[in-house]
Amino acid sequence: MSALLAAVLLMPLSAFAVEDTLDYGLYWFDGNNQSVKAVEADGTVNNVPRRFYDPSKPTIIHFHGWQPGSATRGDGYDREDFRFVWGNEDVITSTAWKNKGWNIAYFYWDQFADESEVKDAEAKMWSANGPRGMRYRLSDGSYSTQYSPNKSVGQIAFEQVTAALAGNTSYYVRFSGHSLGNQLATIVAKKISDAIYAGTAGTNVMVDRLELLDPFWSQDGKGYLGDANGDGANDWVGERTRWTIQELIQRHNTPVTWYKSSGIQDVWIGDKNTELEGIVTFIHNRFWYLASADYLNKHNHVVPWYFRSMASAAPEEVTINWWGGRTLTGQNAASASTDDGRINAMMGDQYHWDQVEGRYTADPVDDQFERKNY
Repeated sequence: MSALLAAVLLMPLSAFAVEDTLDYGLYWFDGNNQSVKAVEADGTVNNVPRRFYDPSKPTIIHFHGWQPGSATRGDGYDREDFRFVWGNEDVITSTAWKNKGWNIAYFYWDQFADESEVKDAEAKMWSANGPRGMRYRLSDGSYSTQYSPNKSVGQIAFEQVTAALAGNTSYYVRFSGHSLGNQLATIVAKKISDAIYAGTAGTNVMVDRLELLDPFWSQDGKGYLGDANGDGANDWVGERTRWTIQELIQRHNTPVTWYKSSGIQDVWIGDKNTELEGIVTFIHNRFWYLASADYLNKHNHVVPWYFRSMASAAPEEVTINWWGGRTLTGQNAASASTDDGRINAMMGDQYHWDQVEGRYTADPVDDQFERKNY
């Protein structure tokens, strides 16, 4: 794995210290970026204050991606959260969600995701029997299996999410996944859908929308996936993700959006997964306030952009005439605040959307997107 790819996929981190042992799972956040653990490793669901989780409210759960070197960076163990600091801006992106009556959470698997090879971290979402098993990293740089679970990260996340939301009466759950985390969000969504069809999960535990934030899949077949479609070759993670999304749409008419903010799919081992573009709502984010070669931040800034976009109205959709004039269509483009019906209407291979305004600011409030023929 090249140093450049590691840099491109490295997640933005902020100080959030935990003990030098194994800690993972679902954490609820309040509007001030404070968090509490939702579910213990033994499956115990914690009773937390309503400012962190209210079972009557809709919920969004975010799944982060690859975390190479994160355990040994800084003083103690650092984690992502909902604070965005850039230049003169210091924004807590969970605040608008909480003000609008949402529960908001991170699913942390960072110690498992701390591998120098992205494919080793990727495997743990799908199987406990990948190249590195379920080892995890400590802050001294060593790896341990002392407390390793005997199940995949995807299975752990499914169990914790369904346990935490078992009593939710809002009947609305949204998943977002960044980079590798798009795969984890999709895996958990499929497990929930399968459980619903098997009659083993309540109808209140249902993924009502799936957001892929600059997603990443590695190339080539994986032995731990096997050959589900019987074509004589091991499946690759991109096609498994695509099959799952197709199934979610067929079963539940699930709105799915792909927000593309960088070219990480084009980097060496990355898979473009082009067929998926024509199935989902496909958005090009253009962060021109960043240098053209700043692939790392272009990849990472889609996360605060998405969560921050709940604070403003859905962005305007425009068309551009041959002389350069822009015409509002009267429709919205995609963001966190765009309603599900509109996302559903945008899906498919007729159009995609390209950001043409707000490219020089990190705040989504001034964004416009041009509707283009696919």
